Amino acid sequence: MRYSAIVLALLLAGCGSPTTSVPTITPVPPSSSASVLPELQPRLDAIGTLLTACVARLRGEPVDPADNCVHVLPDVAGVLDEVEKQAAKLPPSGQAAIADARRRLTEIAPCEPWFAAGGVSADRQLDDRCDKAWDGLFRSYNAVRNAA
Repeated sequence: MRYSAIVLALLLAGCGSPTTSVPTITPVPPSSSASVLPELQPRLDAIGTLLTACVARLRGEPVDPADNCVHVLPDVAGVLDEVEKQAAKLPPSGQAAIADARRRLTEIAPCEPWFAAGGVSADRQLDDRCDKAWDGLFRSYNAVRNAA
């Protein structure tokens, strides 16, 4: 596990661009209360790390099929399913973020070729639609993770 974390850190460092800031899924600073879904935090964090790694790959260059970010989307849906089962424990903002993340997953469905191309295509409308859906999913997932 520790070796995997080191490899992931090296991959992320190698994929970054010196002029581009890569957003990350970051937790809200701890408050006086504990997480409302502590058993899901490790999985939420792991999926957040995968989403962060995908952002670095969306640089307009074709990616290896194994690195196509579309492969992460079933994991996102799965963790959202788990969080949604306990949504009553979340604040209203967290519940709304779940619904928004699900909507974003639906919007991303036609974007597999866009992901394979590294976040760019010859179709400007597809680029705009997929870029907005990806950014929205990233923000929504971050809000779900922080609410949980």
